[in-house]
Amino acid sequence: MTKLMYGIVAGLTFLTTLFQCSPDDGSWKLESPDQQIRVNIHQQELNSSNRLFYSVYRKENRSFIQLTDPSPLGIEREDSRFVENLEFVSAEIKSNQKDQYSLVSGKNLNHQNRFNTITLTFKNLDKQKVSFIFRAYDGGIAFRYLFTGRSESDVRVIREHTGFDFKEGNFWGHPYDTLTKWNPAYETYYQGPVAIGSTAPRNKNGWAFPLLIESEDTWMLVSEAGFDGTYGASHLHAKCENGKYMIKFAEQGEAEGYYENTSHSSLPWYTPWRFIAIGKTLNKIVETSLATDLAAPSTLQNTTWIIPGRSSWSWWSDSESPQDYNRLVPFVDFAAAMGWEYSLVDANWNRMKNGSIEKLAQYAKSKNVGLLLWYNSGGKHNVVTEEPRDLLNNRKTRRKEFERISRMEVKGIKVDFFQSDKQDIIKQYIEILEDAAEFNLLVNFHGCTLPKGWRRTWPNLVTMEAVKGGENYIFTSDFPKMAPSHLTILPYTRNAIGPVDYTIGGFSDNRYPHLTTFGFEMALPVLLESGMMHYMDTPEKTKELPPFVTEFLKEIPVVWEETRYIAGYPGKDAVIARKNGNRWYIAGINGENLAKELTIDLTSIDFEGSDIHLIEDNNSARNLQRTAMQYNGGEISIHMEPYGGFTGYWE
Repeated sequence: MTKLMYGIVAGLTFLTTLFQCSPDDGSWKLESPDQQIRVNIHQQELNSSNRLFYSVYRKENRSFIQLTDPSPLGIEREDSRFVENLEFVSAEIKSNQKDQYSLVSGKNLNHQNRFNTITLTFKNLDKQKVSFIFRAYDGGIAFRYLFTGRSESDVRVIREHTGFDFKEGNFWGHPYDTLTKWNPAYETYYQGPVAIGSTAPRNKNGWAFPLLIESEDTWMLVSEAGFDGTYGASHLHAKCENGKYMIKFAEQGEAEGYYENTSHSSLPWYTPWRFIAIGKTLNKIVETSLATDLAAPSTLQNTTWIIPGRSSWSWWSDSESPQDYNRLVPFVDFAAAMGWEYSLVDANWNRMKNGSIEKLAQYAKSKNVGLLLWYNSGGKHNVVTEEPRDLLNNRKTRRKEFERISRMEVKGIKVDFFQSDKQDIIKQYIEILEDAAEFNLLVNFHGCTLPKGWRRTWPNLVTMEAVKGGENYIFTSDFPKMAPSHLTILPYTRNAIGPVDYTIGGFSDNRYPHLTTFGFEMALPVLLESGMMHYMDTPEKTKELPPFVTEFLKEIPVVWEETRYIAGYPGKDAVIARKNGNRWYIAGINGENLAKELTIDLTSIDFEGSDIHLIEDNNSARNLQRTAMQYNGGEISIHMEPYGGFTGYWE
């Protein structure tokens, strides 16, 4: 056999291992380019009809471990059903696809991913077609539906029959919240480990994404991405019936009952991606980029005006301050003194006395500080009275307002109180991002849905809340007790899928005092990733900290070229390292009320320096010390106080 013939045979053999199609027996197999992840799609008999299912596998040594039992596929439109007895039409395979892109902010700036794709097309009893599109990445799988053809009018999806059937094990997640004036806003506690199969807590409307799974000696993270305004977001039913967690659309009562909780579009129509990040260890979860890998490419040609940064914030310590020019000036001065780029002016600034927002913008500009302004997203879809409101729900008034504040050289907006995942609200997010980009405005969503990978498509989206954050030291009596464990789960769940505006820097006590140490609080600006980091404490309290602490707070960036999971276990502890320029930063927190000696391995990080400079607790919850240790490669040991933490850097 010639070398050329051998190469052809070897190549065909390789492709055969990646893609195996057997339409005669109703089964198809797709593997990732590195051949470590596999998804099988097959038809099987169920209740006297054929149904489509998928199963996910991870390679261990020379065999594959099955991670999910057969999980259902299917989708139902108002005019036609694509669930049972689908007739196979075709299979289209694309191998070794590559995608390269850069972000303005994120866990990693430069991304290269590889994946293989199979598109399986079927027709139903009405002779209408639907395609099931699967991707196998080197770090997970993703799938979505496609309705082909053309239509003059919209068609409507009324239900999905999509499910996730995990094997025995545990998960970490948070409930999809009860409907109230303020909810749903993805602001429930992350909890776990919870046994797979558990029902959501009483009076909650299911389980929310993302869901972290530990099963079959494997970690998995489940969420969704790739939303373009033609489909509402989803969560999971409260009950796990017959071992399956099933997709559920937004609750009809959301958005004050306005709009449908189903979705509609003309054809062709792609639904969003559902994805599962997969790894033997937690680094594949913490470092996953699937949310942005699955999002549409950037819509912006010029992103030089998008400057991620740090911001002072007056509202947490003085909720009435946005209504008084004189109470805002010290926070602008604080941002200037710290070298932070921004100062956020929160709700009701339109009622300002002793000055105006125009005057404050001019003053901030003189201090080289950019202003960020708060807005209510309503409209009729919420009844929250905080102002300004009724400006961003209508495109004409929104663009007029954006033009006005951009002339004032305001740098960005914080938009709050969406409280719904219905399609009309998802569309509003996207329209806000589009219009804000045209007027060079950064965007921070609050009271909002989860990240969907939008920071890739609209790089002016710098952060999102969708988390039970630091402001709950004002509102929630059990927050001090719950926060340490909750925060050690976030790097493996909520923050793994996108930026999180937790609001950090709470060194003083508000209504409910902290149980965490100052070392714990100092770790958060590095441990949590957000393209806009809001520091919530007062200038006076921050300036009382030792000089080496305030100097460190001046230096911590928000743009990270690389991120590494170092150590930890959800609910117990977390250690993360991030790179900016020539400097690596590291931070760790202890979510338990017991002292720990944590041994961490840094061999995955390549750096030339030998000194690691740390800020850590000094035998007290509210004292900090600066230490340095020699690093000669391998492991180091760090002491953490109960509910304590540390941060530092090397270069």
